[in-house]
Amino acid sequence: MTKNAQLAPLAIVGMSCRVPGGDDVDEFWQTLLAGRPMMGPVPAERLVGYQAEVAGDGGLVAALVSDVGTFDADFFDVVGRMAVWMDPQQRLLLETTWRALESAGIAPSSLRGQEVGVFVGSSTSDFRDGMISTGVLDRYSLTGSIAAYLSNRISNFFDLRGPSITVDTACSSGLSALALAASGLRAGDFDTAIVGGSNVYASGWLTGALAHMGALSPTGTCRPFSDEANGYVRGEGVLCFVVKRLDDALEAGDPVLTIIRGAAANHDGRAGGLVKTDSGSQARLLRRALAQGGVAPASLGYLEAHAPGTKLDVEELNGLREVVSADRPARFAGPGGRLWIGTVKAVIGHLEGAAGTASLAKAVLVLRNGAIPSAAGILGMGGDLEIHDQPEEVALGSVPWPAGGAPRRLGVSSFGIGGSNAHVVLEEPPAVDAVDGSWDATSIVFPLSGTDDDALRRVATRLADFAAGPEAPEPAATAWTLQTGRDHLTARAVVRASTNEELRTELLRIAEGVGAPGETDPRVRKWLDGGSIDWSTLWRKPPRHRVRLPGYPFRRTPYGIAPKPRRGVR
Repeated sequence: MTKNAQLAPLAIVGMSCRVPGGDDVDEFWQTLLAGRPMMGPVPAERLVGYQAEVAGDGGLVAALVSDVGTFDADFFDVVGRMAVWMDPQQRLLLETTWRALESAGIAPSSLRGQEVGVFVGSSTSDFRDGMISTGVLDRYSLTGSIAAYLSNRISNFFDLRGPSITVDTACSSGLSALALAASGLRAGDFDTAIVGGSNVYASGWLTGALAHMGALSPTGTCRPFSDEANGYVRGEGVLCFVVKRLDDALEAGDPVLTIIRGAAANHDGRAGGLVKTDSGSQARLLRRALAQGGVAPASLGYLEAHAPGTKLDVEELNGLREVVSADRPARFAGPGGRLWIGTVKAVIGHLEGAAGTASLAKAVLVLRNGAIPSAAGILGMGGDLEIHDQPEEVALGSVPWPAGGAPRRLGVSSFGIGGSNAHVVLEEPPAVDAVDGSWDATSIVFPLSGTDDDALRRVATRLADFAAGPEAPEPAATAWTLQTGRDHLTARAVVRASTNEELRTELLRIAEGVGAPGETDPRVRKWLDGGSIDWSTLWRKPPRHRVRLPGYPFRRTPYGIAPKPRRGVR
């Protein structure tokens, strides 16, 4: 393997999430723009094992996912009893993996038997902790609770044959998982990687331990980079990404969301302390990640900081200054010549083992939407290396950062309490040529499918809403993605249209239970009857690129977050 191959750029081609204020990445973006903290009181069912007299104040406020205990068990062939005894992290990882693949325009079944790597970052075991504290046990307890199955369950369901590794480096687990995946992709060990991060607040033991050591805010407020910072606020969520080598992604026509120029990990050694970070080690890490892609610090426009809201946040700024001071740039590549600094934790709390993936998702959305959310607070560094609050930008809600000129670049940091750190350098995706496909008829066929007729109507409703929105792709790209970038399930329908307006009208007919007009093409009728066809034969020239479309609308049933038997469930 040549030196150049080891430093080859990578691409994130798919992404999905379930976080406070975001059932998908579009909702997540709107929550970030609003800047309203998603924290609230922790329900009593999530505090089993919490001893207030020992823990003291802290941990009773968190950013939670409202329906975190739900799951579409039938979709994933999981019997009810097994679903009850599955860690909610496992359930959510299955759903977000499916949606991330759909986001990439990759039919999940097309990966069966392939050397696809799965790397999941997670550092908590609340579900198992609750099982131990209450003494309950079931034959599904083992597979439902040990950390290895956070990754192994994904590999099993999707029949993926590459490495399947659960990574625990505490708060940096998610980005450390990405760094491992990046190394494997660059080494040629596999061609596709699924990278996830998960954290679910399901019992009170860990909360009590964190509060007792002083890590959590006793007031339940997150104040990153503030003199008044008094600890972090817990958050939960699950995120997933699909990563490939950039050249492979472009050749396959994947929707490249961002380019990964560098992904590195290191440890403080004894420089920081057992639970304290070290600015020098952080600076060393940032230099390594930048060097992987040949990126100069001055070419960065934004840093998505770790910054959980503790007194150690200042060390992160000191490490950043150390990196950029060697070049002493007159200006940075961000809006107004600044390097802007923000953190997702001000809105959704600290997702602990999934924190790095939440920061990564925000960073991808910043590049995709051409704006830096600022309503929850933002800092700016100028050429003098002084860092200041930016109250005007906070009032505006976002800092515009449109594409144009040099590629926009940013960094994402994640630092673990035990001294294990990770950093990623991202660059905006390359421009994509206009859709060049041509259909062999006056109208294009858009195939839809679901597990049953009700699911089919939900799919149609979701896609109809998307087709009416500002991000709706050209109809040809949508059709090609539905034809070749989706698994085709049992209940099927097709609609024909040549514009997005026609597509929406026909989709609403399906959503309302009105059948589509009869199909005359025998190839399409074969597909409607459950067969497989070569969709490219219906095109004079198939499009080269697939596009991001809405994910599958799962039918979610409550299975709870605590390991307790349910009568009558087998």
